[in-house]
Parts: sequence; structure tokens; C-alpha cells
Amino acid sequence: MAKSEKIRLNSNQSVLWGNRLGSNKEDALKIVVTDGTTELARSFLYRTLNDNVFGENQSVFISLYELKNKAIFLESVAIELTSFSPKLLSGISYGHDASIEFKNADVVICIGHAREYDFKDNEYLEPFFEEHVLISKFYGEVIERYVKRDAKIIVLGNTAATIISKYVKSIPIGNITTLSLLNLNIVTAQIAARIKCLPAEIKNIIIWGSNGSHSFPDCRYIHLTSGKPLPDALKVWISDVLPCIVQSVSCRPSLVNSLAYALAEHCKILWNGTPEDEWTSMGVLSDCSYSIRSGIFFSFPVVCRNRQCEI
Repeated sequence: MAKSEKIRLNSNQSVLWGNRLGSNKEDALKIVVTDGTTELARSFLYRTLNDNVFGENQSVFISLYELKNKAIFLESVAIELTSFSPKLLSGISYGHDASIEFKNADVVICIGHAREYDFKDNEYLEPFFEEHVLISKFYGEVIERYVKRDAKIIVLGNTAATIISKYVKSIPIGNITTLSLLNLNIVTAQIAARIKCLPAEIKNIIIWGSNGSHSFPDCRYIHLTSGKPLPDALKVWISDVLPCIVQSVSCRPSLVNSLAYALAEHCKILWNGTPEDEWTSMGVLSDCSYSIRSGIFFSFPVVCRNRQCEI
């Protein structure tokens, strides 16, 4: 094993494999994943490294970031990720120093303090949301300061993305997107089970709103690759029952692996584009399209071309 490939502990408590600021290969993508000790971060990275999310021959350098009080647990995550020797992993580092972990990043995955949680009326929310706002603000500031100007920023949660966007001034706002695919996948799977077809045969569902229980599935433009029409009974079920199913399922904590899959698929679609005559759903900053007020992140139907999405 070459000296630069050894896993070692440096003075800033980062495990380093490869080059500190990226990869030994100039074409490797540097991908920052925040909240790197979470199960979601690990599941997302397993999926990313095994499914060639950014391309069949695209090497990646993984940078795991965590807040200082949790960063001690990153070492085991880094070692675990290297243990199955993913062929496209060019290097890996971890730590709580944003100036190192975010430096020259090509992609930033902001898991953040929360996604669209649902709280009971008697829960005291102020401390939680105060911390949520402060962490989102911090991520916005370090993204603005350290990452590449053409970096892609993928955020879990429209509220977090809206806050982050206020502090990211020199990166195109279109480079920031949020996740809608979890709910889209839930809707697709429910309909597929109902009519006994494969989920891949169902196209052009729209998710409006957020990525939590406040989203709304729009199936007016749905079509099947088989060309078969939807039964009238299914249309009634879609209108009356399906939204309630999505709301009850989408925020369950047991959906971590499904969320990680959706996050990886979001990256894959953004990177490789949507097929002709198809769209997907992503959260983007509203420009008043469909009469949604500007200045907030909202899930829209989008097409992706050249690593850009368009409503």
C-alpha cells in the first residue's frame, strides 16, 4: 500500500486516505456529507459507492463532516466505508473543521438537523427550531466560503434550503435543490401495488410542496409505459385515499434506507438528466411558477439537463 493510501490519524482528528484537499486523481469529485455519523449518511454513501451514482467511471473523494461534539464517532464510519473497497472511492477524510472538509467541494449533501418533522401540538418547539435555524445558517456560511462556485448543493428540507440560500451568494441559486423523491417513490409504489405493475412502468407523477407530510401527490398526468389507461376506480382511490397514505408514511423514522435511496437517486437524476418526455420532482427556489410565491423552496415538476434542473 502506498504511503498516501494509508489510513492515519492526523492532528486535526481526521482520518485521511488520499489527498487532504481531494483526490490523487484530478477528475475525482469531492463529495461532502454533513452529519456524517447518522444512519442516513452511511446508507446514502453505501448506495452512492455501489450504484455509480455520479457515473460508471467517476471516482469520488468522500469528506465526512460532523459537529464537534459528535465528530469522535466519524472514524468508525470512515473505516467502515473503506472496508468493502469500493472501486470508485479515491479517498476519504473526516472531521469537524469546515475549512478542511468543505474545501473545494463539488457536491455538498446537507442532511442537517431535521427534515420535515411533524410535532404534536403540546411539544415545545422553540429550542429545536432555533438550533435548526442556526445550523442551517452555519452550513450556508461555510458553503459560501469554501466550496467550488459551481458546486451542487442538495438539502434535506425546504426550510433548511431556504435558510442556506440566504447565505450562499456566489453560487447560482439553481445549484441548490431539495429532495422530493421519497414521497414520489412512496406514491409510485402504492399505485404499482394497486394495479399490479412494476413501479418503473409508472411515469410523470408530480409532488407539490415539501418533502414531508405537507406534500401533495398530483397524478393528473400519470401514464403507464404499457399504454393501458388507469381504471376509474383507481382515480377515485388516488383522489380520496392516496394523499392520506403519503402523509402517514413519509415521516416515519423507519424509512431511513428508503430516504437514502431517494437521496442517491436524486443525485443520479441531477447528474445524468431525466429521460425525454419525462419529468421528476425536486425542491427548487420558487420563481412564481404555478403561482407559488417567490423566495421559498418548493417541490415542482422539473426536467434535468446538463446537471441543471428547470421547472
